[in-house]
Amino acid sequence: MIKNTLLLALTIILSTACANIAGNEIAPTYNLKSNTRGLFIDPITSDSLEQVNMLLDKQWYFTEVLTLNGKPDMDVNSCKTLSKATMENYKSTSYQTKSILKTFKKTCSTWHDMGLLTPSKESFLSSFKHGLALPKQMPSELALIISNDDERRLAKASSWEEMSHIKKVEPVNDGQAMYYDNSGGIQRLTIMAKGDYNQDGIEDIILRMSNSVKGGSYSSSYSYIVTRLAADAPYTLIKQF
Repeated sequence: MIKNTLLLALTIILSTACANIAGNEIAPTYNLKSNTRGLFIDPITSDSLEQVNMLLDKQWYFTEVLTLNGKPDMDVNSCKTLSKATMENYKSTSYQTKSILKTFKKTCSTWHDMGLLTPSKESFLSSFKHGLALPKQMPSELALIISNDDERRLAKASSWEEMSHIKKVEPVNDGQAMYYDNSGGIQRLTIMAKGDYNQDGIEDIILRMSNSVKGGSYSSSYSYIVTRLAADAPYTLIKQF
């Protein structure tokens, strides 16, 4: 009887401990409002995994027709149809359409990876804040890369600041800011989501960067997944696309 009572008590203690661990997990968070206008007429705000995943099927406000020799044309009007067209090697004969779809493919890939985030057990991202200090902590891959010389410098640089020499930061909202470097580069950095991407229990952050140059026609966009492994550590790049 005593043995059974001890086993029951131990079971209750372990169950309570597991419940506390689960209760202390940090749920993923999402911000999509600032990155959906190019595909949908109205910006979309999403705060759940289900809503993020729905974006991959949601129809865009426009349709692009892609071709492949010997096969019927394919209408591309969602992330899902774009993924299918890409896998089957459908192409566009228009350079402008190719460029647009290349950018949208990165957006779709970002949403896909946001859908893979799981709860975290701990986080070192609480001090993340847009400002002049951030480029000193971020990996060099976030820098604006235009020339071959930039590529060579990137291989040796240790931070975004070392590459770009940010001189001014203008907050747009809590999750987005404009970064201006000393050579005319303009970078809009947006927090897209937070959560555990690589299943190590530590919270990661997904960022979206839109690049341009003052007075020029250059533009590009990239997404990054970065993490911080300690409160005073620099940010580490997990993935770039």
